[in-house]
Amino acid sequence: MAKRGYTRDTIRGGASEWDVSRPFLSYLRLLGRLLAHPVAFFEVLPRVSDPRAPALFLAFSGVPAAVLWLLFQGPYPALVALLAPLPLSLVLAAVFHLGTWGGRHGYVVTWRTVAYPLGLFSPLAAVPGVRWVVGVCVVAVLIPVGLAVVRELPASRTLPVGAALAAGLLAAFFAGGG
Repeated sequence: MAKRGYTRDTIRGGASEWDVSRPFLSYLRLLGRLLAHPVAFFEVLPRVSDPRAPALFLAFSGVPAAVLWLLFQGPYPALVALLAPLPLSLVLAAVFHLGTWGGRHGYVVTWRTVAYPLGLFSPLAAVPGVRWVVGVCVVAVLIPVGLAVVRELPASRTLPVGAALAAGLLAAFFAGGG
């Protein structure tokens, strides 16, 4: 590691963190890394309880999501897309944290792990048809894989929680949720 006495759990601002000083470039780089190498992305995600970077990332990802929702659905869904990612991430993290009880790290680290894939999903949720496919992939695969890596849990503990939430998404889709 970088300095003597530091571990991967204590180093702040790891390679996967969103850089606030260069938001657009950092956003694209982070999303590319998350899509191309999700396990490597989560391996270097800092295991600290600092909520600033993921919260700002969610707020920033709400902007392109709001623009896309404005184009496809109108102003009210765009407003929801701008404001919903942060509260939704907190609820999803609570469900995943309770479903994977006993991992190495606490709720804030679980939330950090959920926030980045949700930020990836936010802009794509505006595209009709794509939202359900990407939503199921994010909830059933990407978040559980991230939790298995970050919280050091076996995938057999994280994947069933994601499968249950994905089943709920599919039920909403088949019930006519658009």
